Amino acid sequence: MYFRACKKLLGSFLISLTFISTGYSQDVSVNFLANASLRISDGEHVLFTDFPYVSGAFGHMEYTYPFFVEQGNNVTTLITNRMTDHFDPEAFMALGWNVIAPAEVVSDIDDRYEELNNARNLIVAELERNRELDQAVNPDSEIILELPDAVLKPNTVTVEEKITNGPMNITAIKTKSAQTEHYSYLLEWGGRKIYLAGDTGDTDHLAELPDVDLAFLTPWLFENARRANALPNTKIVIYQHRVGEIIPNCFNCTVPEKGEYIPFD
Repeated sequence: MYFRACKKLLGSFLISLTFISTGYSQDVSVNFLANASLRISDGEHVLFTDFPYVSGAFGHMEYTYPFFVEQGNNVTTLITNRMTDHFDPEAFMALGWNVIAPAEVVSDIDDRYEELNNARNLIVAELERNRELDQAVNPDSEIILELPDAVLKPNTVTVEEKITNGPMNITAIKTKSAQTEHYSYLLEWGGRKIYLAGDTGDTDHLAELPDVDLAFLTPWLFENARRANALPNTKIVIYQHRVGEIIPNCFNCTVPEKGEYIPFD
């Protein structure tokens, strides 16, 4: 049994993470990772969105991430939907992070945990039996077992309309996307309000949004909202799914590179 390898990420992305991890706790900082994935932190708490996912799923962005930098951090990941370019159920078993997600995602995580944990238990039982046999044949020898790593069961919370997670207040907005259970989110944290669209192209809910400091939209939601005259009146950030994706008509948008720090102004 094994987990997907977590590779180290070098260069400017790692420098950015070091910067925001050591900042003052009242300063909420945002980094774009890839696809719809962000890392948001106040220096004490860390919130990921739609991360980790299956790198390169559906031909979308690949990524590497230095997961070791999160050791000892209070980490939560907020998932919008179960598609594998937003969510990787296996990766969570090695991280021990808190997970806030739709019921479909929580069910997927629970099922994968049971599958992996049962497989590990069978391996451990077989190793124990072999050790007993070896000990019986060689009673004077010391036999040391090397057991597979434990499977960590994530602490999962199923999405509700209002969720408080430490200093964060999260409002879940049920939206449409790909015939899967999908939520967009309004995040309030450190005096900031951030809208997270996820994968939706649905514009109906945008009129109900309060004033926000940042709005993260997909290219297709941006275009739908532009045509419907429903764009949020704020700084718009496009989280594209493909490197170099062209965003038509998005003249004042911010289109970040992977790992880029995103200021509020």
